[in-house]
Amino acid sequence: MRRVILVAALCAAAQSTAAWVPCEQKGVAPPKPIQREAPAYPPAVRVMGIEGTVEVALTVLRDGSVGWVRVVRAEPRGYFEQAASEGVRGWRFAPATLDGQPIECRMRTRVRFALTDTAATAAAAAAAGGDRPQPVYPPALLQARIEGYAEVEYELDAEGVVKDARIVAAMPRGEFEKSALAAVRAWHGPAAAGVPVRIETRRFDFRLPDTFLDVVPATLLASAPFPMSACVQGTKGRVVLEVETEASGQVQEARILASAPEGLFDATALAIARGSRLSPAYRDGMPIPATALLTLRFDPARATCPGMQEPDRESPAGKRPPPRVTRHDERRACRVERCSALSRDAGHPLT
Repeated sequence: MRRVILVAALCAAAQSTAAWVPCEQKGVAPPKPIQREAPAYPPAVRVMGIEGTVEVALTVLRDGSVGWVRVVRAEPRGYFEQAASEGVRGWRFAPATLDGQPIECRMRTRVRFALTDTAATAAAAAAAGGDRPQPVYPPALLQARIEGYAEVEYELDAEGVVKDARIVAAMPRGEFEKSALAAVRAWHGPAAAGVPVRIETRRFDFRLPDTFLDVVPATLLASAPFPMSACVQGTKGRVVLEVETEASGQVQEARILASAPEGLFDATALAIARGSRLSPAYRDGMPIPATALLTLRFDPARATCPGMQEPDRESPAGKRPPPRVTRHDERRACRVERCSALSRDAGHPLT
């Protein structure tokens, strides 16, 4: 079964000359989310199978409500901006404080609109069959009533054969990863003549048959200064960290497992991880402490580098929906949230 997920991640505070201070400013206790439903996935866009992200700047007022909201960038443009803005306006926080007093502050949040599949029990997976079998719910975790997710990144060759499948997200780690990998390695995608390699990502939610989970708290990533040398040189990078989380998803410990380029983004990645709160794992519907792998990707084109101009983002050709937006498009939908994670041996898939 296909479901819809969205991810919201706190990013660097918006640059502005207005009176609002950045929520990450030194000495400021940042806002704490109280009510943070994921924005509704526009039905017309969901039908077309389009995914995307929207970065939104917002102001958290002294009463914890959201005031000023502005879309900073969207990829692709023209699909998710209204849904993201309307959703963020409904969020509520415990306000930021300075010297014990509530203050208004400004931050950025990135909302991701993505499609996901749901894992099945062994009987249901066998009955489904087809070119894309579903992962089987690991029996031990099913018996223990553990719920979580795993995401797999893989390559498809011109014949549609899956190559180099690897875990890029999992919570908690272990059996969910193995099950997702086993399923994807048995997939066969559509052939695409003239396209030598296609990279795809698919996320699987492991939900109990009688689950009552609907909206799961989003992953909130802290912010930290982008290394100036990476800005100047236009260097991209990635850091993989293993983190220990509380039941709330708050990161308690973080350690670097791999980074590229080596050392360039390590300090920034540790600062972000230690201030972040991830979407948790669950047992019997209750969040539990867990170990997760967090992958932070760094791109100067997405960072606030001095003198940078935002590139023009064009929508996919031939896929733009009708411009009319109705209230029907803004209705609520069942969603879950995700964090970015990578297996310990990201370059060598689990077997």
